[in-house]
Amino acid sequence: MRVDTFLAAERAVPPAQPVNICGVLVHVRPEQRFQLRDQLNALAGVEVHAMADEGKLVVVVEDTEDDLASTTINRINDIKGVLSVALVYHHFDSELEGEIVL
Repeated sequence: MRVDTFLAAERAVPPAQPVNICGVLVHVRPEQRFQLRDQLNALAGVEVHAMADEGKLVVVVEDTEDDLASTTINRINDIKGVLSVALVYHHFDSELEGEIVL
């Protein structure tokens, strides 16, 4: 299967650093949704994947060299016009070169 081949290739070369990916639902004021979408996309480690007319945005946040994803999520929560931020998915892969980092 192609999935098995992909997974084998991914495991053959471990990541250089732990992978931390968060799926976040961000609810913003509907009238500010376009402005806030652009503001979020400008943040390092942030990508807005979808936006609804009522102001709900599907966002992925990853660790960067400078900030953890959790720091970025807190920063998003503090942006004027953001009504709420909810973590709906989290993936953390800490396996480096066959060792587990705790």
